[in-house]
Amino acid sequence: MDRTLSVLRASRLEACGKELAGLGGFGLFDPEATDADAERLFEQSYYKEEDHEVRLHSLEELRMRVLSQFPAEMGLLNQDEFTLLLKLSLFGGEMPVFDWNDLPAARSLVYRMWCRIRPEKGNWIHMPRQLCVSALMMLASEELKTVRDVVGEIIDTADNTLYLAGMMPAEVVAKDMGFRLQESLAADKPELYTRLIRSSFVTTLNRDGRLMIVHPGLAEPVAAARSPHPFGGGMDQEALSELYNSLMDVEDPLYDRMMGLIQGLCRQETGEEDTVEDLILLAKQDAPLEEMKEVLASRIICLPTEEMISALKDLHDWIPKWNTLNMERLQ
Repeated sequence: MDRTLSVLRASRLEACGKELAGLGGFGLFDPEATDADAERLFEQSYYKEEDHEVRLHSLEELRMRVLSQFPAEMGLLNQDEFTLLLKLSLFGGEMPVFDWNDLPAARSLVYRMWCRIRPEKGNWIHMPRQLCVSALMMLASEELKTVRDVVGEIIDTADNTLYLAGMMPAEVVAKDMGFRLQESLAADKPELYTRLIRSSFVTTLNRDGRLMIVHPGLAEPVAAARSPHPFGGGMDQEALSELYNSLMDVEDPLYDRMMGLIQGLCRQETGEEDTVEDLILLAKQDAPLEEMKEVLASRIICLPTEEMISALKDLHDWIPKWNTLNMERLQ
């Protein structure tokens, strides 16, 4: 069975599209909305994960909560969400979601109760005028730019850590946000840090109920997170940079060799870069060589040559495995 990043990504986007299509109905700021809608919106929002008290919710209460934390939360969006928010603000609060890569960002904005989906128009996304105006006003804020620069750096560092280790505790990223965003408009917002993490990464729980973020190419994240020796991870940028550069010294020649061998031979629906990336990620998970051969054979228009098989074996043997890297030393 193909368990590559390409297949996992397509499966997640398909599931996201189906979920998004079911999130229609009145939005939080629609004049026709009722308190019954408020309860439905709460149930499909990030708030449900964050609030531990079981009680009924009113439109007025939820509107006040959303508006009060909108400035800080705008700084704590991932780049895809921020780009979609900007487009919505500039286009008057409504636009179609045609690009599959926009689906996760659209879903997250709905989870934040900022937007609603209009399935009757063919999956258009709508954001109320007051939030559009607030967003455009916030764009002139230097403080917002500072927060977004910090957030971008933290996400990049976490991405590099995941490439090195496959998995890391979400609390490490949240702790780094809390430390680096002191004295900013996003200071002391742990629930918003967790929202950013959930919207930016694939997440799962380990056997102790600890939230973990995982590389999107990890085929069995639940099993990995609940193994006796779960992955660790730190955010020491200098140490990470040194380790990452060392890893690239090993991987780059292997990548270049395989890329050269399959150049121009991949099937129309695949690409050389995606194919080599998928093979490297399989190697990081210590996938059997035979499984890697099957993936390679399915992606090219000819039978794998002896030189391709030799290059594939080198990928399998020399790519450092996620379950053998000791990331705890970086904490």
